[in-house]
Amino acid sequence: MAFWYYVGIAVAAVLVLLALSSIRIRIRYSRSGELDQLIVIVRALYGLYRYRLIVPSIMIRGLNIAYEKKSSERIAGQPKLKMPRWRLGKGLLKHWKELSPWLKDTLKKVNCTRFRLDFRVGTGDAASTAVVSGLLWSVLGCAVGAAGHLVQLKAEPHGAVEPVYHAKEFTVVWEADFQVRAGSFFMSILHLGFGSPRLRKSWRDWRNWLRGPQSA
Repeated sequence: MAFWYYVGIAVAAVLVLLALSSIRIRIRYSRSGELDQLIVIVRALYGLYRYRLIVPSIMIRGLNIAYEKKSSERIAGQPKLKMPRWRLGKGLLKHWKELSPWLKDTLKKVNCTRFRLDFRVGTGDAASTAVVSGLLWSVLGCAVGAAGHLVQLKAEPHGAVEPVYHAKEFTVVWEADFQVRAGSFFMSILHLGFGSPRLRKSWRDWRNWLRGPQSA
């Protein structure tokens, strides 16, 4: 009996440590001209789980998104690599209405520990470049306000708009770090699982869209 008692204590201690661990997510999106890139890095369970996603090109056609995905996954030091392939998601916003309340509630548990958004813009004309730069400053303010509304901002956001008066250029770089307790995240997943069947179906459809087809 004493053996199982200590085993139970050990299991409970491990579960508590896992629940208190943090899931850290780093996102970097950049676009320059017609070229864009998205990088997502996830670390969880005290570094035992690591995931890296690179999307070197994104094309939006109506409600469809075509992208090339390169990802690597590492669990307790064992790497799992996935080859790049093109995928097409249809009807991205189909179930947004059903999922948005759950998603907003989940994001409220997320802390943003770094936020930066920078623009470089030039139209080839000094007057119109100044006008566009002013509009982008408004966009930057709206982005910071939206971030503060969706997640918990734990760091001062940074950003700038740099006008280029004598050339045509458009560059945007967004970098952000997010952190959430593993216990809070999994409780949100359980809450979704015990929700309505329609909500669960919406989640499955979104998950299948994110996975994409099994063959290129």
